Amino acid sequence: MIFKQLFESDSSTYTYLIACEQSRQAILIDPVIDTVERDLQVLRDLGLTLMATLETHVHADHLPAVSR
Repeated sequence: MIFKQLFESDSSTYTYLIACEQSRQAILIDPVIDTVERDLQVLRDLGLTLMATLETHVHADHLPAVSR
């Protein structure tokens, strides 16, 4: 299993990346719209394919990145 915790400092928000080492399929949990490019670069750097995103809750102080 691949696990990474990613931090977005402006909103003090954490995004989590979980992936399978064998299939190279990944999921992003609570991605933030301001860090979409960073998150996609992390996926590319690790040779992963994004299969899904998951929003665990809604925050009024930031926009989720699921719509991107």
